[in-house]
Amino acid sequence: MPQDKKTTLYSQAILFTAAFGTFILIIANVIKKRLDTPKQSIWILEEFFHSVFKEYLLPGILLSIIIIGTLWLARIKPALKDKFFLWATTLSIFLTTWTIYIVSAYFINIKWWTPKKSYFPDLASAFLQGKTYLDTPQAFVDLTRFNDHWYVSFPPLASLLMLPQTLAFGANSVNTIYFTIFFGAVNTALVYVLLYTLTEMQWIKLKNNDNLWMTALFGLGTVHWYMSLAGQVWYISQILTVTFAALAVILALRGHSPISIGIALAIGILARPNIILLWFLLFAIFWNRKGTDRFLNPNQIRWVVLSGVPLLTAILGLLWYNAIRFNNPFDFGYALMNVGDHLKPDLKNYGQFNIHFLLRNLTVFLFGMPYWNSECGFWGINGNGLSVLITTPSLIYLYHARKNQPWVLGAWTSTILLFFTLMLYFNTGGLQFGYRFLMDMIIPIIMLLAFAAGERLSLTMKLLILCGILVNYYGILWFFTNFCN
Repeated sequence: MPQDKKTTLYSQAILFTAAFGTFILIIANVIKKRLDTPKQSIWILEEFFHSVFKEYLLPGILLSIIIIGTLWLARIKPALKDKFFLWATTLSIFLTTWTIYIVSAYFINIKWWTPKKSYFPDLASAFLQGKTYLDTPQAFVDLTRFNDHWYVSFPPLASLLMLPQTLAFGANSVNTIYFTIFFGAVNTALVYVLLYTLTEMQWIKLKNNDNLWMTALFGLGTVHWYMSLAGQVWYISQILTVTFAALAVILALRGHSPISIGIALAIGILARPNIILLWFLLFAIFWNRKGTDRFLNPNQIRWVVLSGVPLLTAILGLLWYNAIRFNNPFDFGYALMNVGDHLKPDLKNYGQFNIHFLLRNLTVFLFGMPYWNSECGFWGINGNGLSVLITTPSLIYLYHARKNQPWVLGAWTSTILLFFTLMLYFNTGGLQFGYRFLMDMIIPIIMLLAFAAGERLSLTMKLLILCGILVNYYGILWFFTNFCN
């Protein structure tokens, strides 16, 4: 046997053993955890089967039938094989992620009911009553008190998406954990479509198997996993932002109209306004697709104007929403927000964004480290969050994403602008396992990582992805079960 082939077989054996061991370790830990849980968890288990299976078993079966049917169509219609294959794989990734997240919500989190600090369902109910404030909030953390009313300062996209269910069945029918799990699974599927499209356009060189690894990196090897299980107000907005950021990029890659691309990004702005900085990547994709070196030619100007119309509409909508709530279109209510005592002095003295916060945010982002907790005999987290290089160690490969292509430059531009904006923010993300604001930049980062990987993912990068999955599994234990906390 040739030496290079033998080396490849050894590498694959090592990788398979590591991957298999990773998931066996997680499964064994989950089983042990359930066996160690008090007897009252039997009631919780019964409730789990009544609620989850009742709501998700039938859709899961139907989705499985659709996937099988799509694969069958790919076989009998060779001309459309690639299209059907993409649909089948995308739906399979959605169903797999959906299942993993749902099971995680019970077997790890042991919770799947709406937490008190979700706010958005109650705000949706308030909208239906013609109000923009909450009458009787169940909690007051990060709400804003103004004119004797409690307001949700965060932009209202989540509440707008919850309106149909709230109208039909009431605010209590909206389970925000189910809600974010659903969109979290959608996000993972969209990341695969994005990577598939990049390969199809030959902008990256990865094959389908490697794209699946990159999809696993996103869905399980980043803080997206634990954030999708939380169901609280901060995480809901961030998960939705990823959804519409990914959708906007996919539409741009596939050459859709600038208006539809702008609409997707504008919807994301209604969750987190800073995501508007992703526009530079979208413009760079358009530029790259047209293959012209001339900057700001008539076609580009037309694209800028048409994509900007929905963005301007979203911005004006937010300003109008602010004016209704706080009598000032530029006031999101952060100055009066009921933040933690440790944040109040900085917010009062320096405002929402200031260079004063740069060092603190940068320290958490790059150098947030665990500490040895002698009480539990394992590593603990101080609550500010771990470094992104610990939660997602494969990010070190970003160093290789260097090429003078418009879309690569656009991805770096959006990432860097989002990064510096977040570094000036008045808090690091609150109590968190990993740096949750990474999700604002995750779409261009995934694209750059896929580009940096070259023709295939190296054994080292795959092992780093597996390490990231283990770290984020531990993060779920730490965040939701107070393990070693």
